[in-house]
Amino acid sequence: MKILAIDTTGAELSLAVRCDGKILAFARELATPHDETLLPQLRRLMGKAGLVWSDLDAVAAASGPGRFTGIRIGMAFAAVLARRLRIPAFAISRLEALAVRTPGTLVCAALPGWRDETFYQLFRRGRQGAVRPAAAPVWADAPQWEKARRNLAGRGAVVSQAAVRAQDMLACVAPLMKRRRAPRFEPLYLKPASYELKNKAGAAR
Repeated sequence: MKILAIDTTGAELSLAVRCDGKILAFARELATPHDETLLPQLRRLMGKAGLVWSDLDAVAAASGPGRFTGIRIGMAFAAVLARRLRIPAFAISRLEALAVRTPGTLVCAALPGWRDETFYQLFRRGRQGAVRPAAAPVWADAPQWEKARRNLAGRGAVVSQAAVRAQDMLACVAPLMKRRRAPRFEPLYLKPASYELKNKAGAAR
């Protein structure tokens, strides 16, 4: 199984490809925007793996949470690539990717947002190890997150705040490949684009 994963949701460009059990990855914050660097870096990574585009069985893109424009870049590229190659495209939540790699029955995946904000979501692991959402994803400011974190810890949830990269998304793809019908390919926006633009303008002053 050969699967490509793309994450352009943050400042870092993160890519990974699984080829016959081996994973090659690239993760770096580059000086140029993602829409200019994504394709060249993907070509380099595919070359290192000894693959051409037609070798791919599936492509996955980080659906969020993250930067509004970044989410759109990665998902648009994955959608076009999948259509051209006639392979499935999967939208993978970064919160789910973090939850999958975190041990525990009740897991809260938490990722840093803009400034002191936090994106988080509660997941429950079943008897066979599958992770499913136990609550909707949330975007919280610092006081809200601290209160939620204490409440979740009191419920026995394992709170994970580790970094997430494209290679972490690969574990979410295999179960989806076995389904007869793929989930909807849609972004996970937890805050409006206008908010991000407003705060960037404020930070520049």
